[in-house]
Amino acid sequence: MPSFKTKPLSWGRGLPVSLLAWTAYSMIYAAILSLQAGVVYVYALFGSLLSHYLMALYSVPVWFLITRVLANKRWPLHLLGHFVGALLYAYAWHASFLELFHRLFGEKVWQQAQLFVIKYWLIHEAIIVYAVFVGIFYVWRYQRQLREKEQREAELRLHANQMELAVLKAQLNPHFLFNTLNSINALVGSDPEAARQVLAQLAEVLRYSLESDRQPLAPLSEELRFVETYLAIEKARFGRRLQVKMEIDESARPLLVPPMILQPLAENAVKHGIAPKEEGGELTLRVQRRENHLAIEVLDNGAGAPAMLAANLLNNGRGLHNTDLRLRKMFGDEAGLQVSNGKDGFRVKFQVPVRVGLMD
Repeated sequence: MPSFKTKPLSWGRGLPVSLLAWTAYSMIYAAILSLQAGVVYVYALFGSLLSHYLMALYSVPVWFLITRVLANKRWPLHLLGHFVGALLYAYAWHASFLELFHRLFGEKVWQQAQLFVIKYWLIHEAIIVYAVFVGIFYVWRYQRQLREKEQREAELRLHANQMELAVLKAQLNPHFLFNTLNSINALVGSDPEAARQVLAQLAEVLRYSLESDRQPLAPLSEELRFVETYLAIEKARFGRRLQVKMEIDESARPLLVPPMILQPLAENAVKHGIAPKEEGGELTLRVQRRENHLAIEVLDNGAGAPAMLAANLLNNGRGLHNTDLRLRKMFGDEAGLQVSNGKDGFRVKFQVPVRVGLMD
């Protein structure tokens, strides 16, 4: 049997509730006794309160036995323990009740009540009460274990989701670094000074990339600065063939977005849209703040993508595919990438909820 520990009893809250329940049960029991046996209700109530308050008193060690001693035992010992516990509970309560009843009400009333005649019925009632305690405990334990299981599963799902997001983001970094190093390599022979400048920009890009792993969201202003640095590296390689246009809603700069979310979109536009065209093209990054979400769009007037490739680009292209997965996992399916392809070039857009302030 799996280990299970219960919390200490909350006397401040549990005692009044328990006392009220036993009192109500005693009143109902006395009413039934008065109707069936013709006993005056007041006398029946006194006897019933005495009987059931004793049951309540003995329920304290019984609850300790059920929750602490027997809860985690193996089934043979578990059943034997409950069998012995029920007999001890019934005997202790019955002996105490008869003794107190005799002392409080006297010999004459004790003889008239004839409690010794129905002693087996009284013991049977006590055993039933013990069984009710056991049933209550197991229902309570099952509900608690179910809640704990649901909580653990939710925590595991959250942890798995966080790990998967980390893996998706980690897949972007080597891809980006590989392409950037290619850009530097192309400049080393022809323009060493430009290569040194690009190396400095690369250091800034890597710094941001490393720091982005520490938080799930970053200010849009930092993400834009990172993308501008990346595009400056690409512009050093493409020269006038790459033109960049930034259309940024200034009120959106403090808002939070997933870090490293724009660079794959810009890289896709440069690699597949602008690079294949001899005359190059223009990349436009557009950000607009709307009522409750932030709309982001990256488009180019480059070569575009073939129809079949455009239809499967989110599934086949690693950069766009991983970015799409990250957005959907963080904000839901409605935040996924929307891709369109036409004679004017390639367009990728998405929207995220408006978030303000730093997150842990």
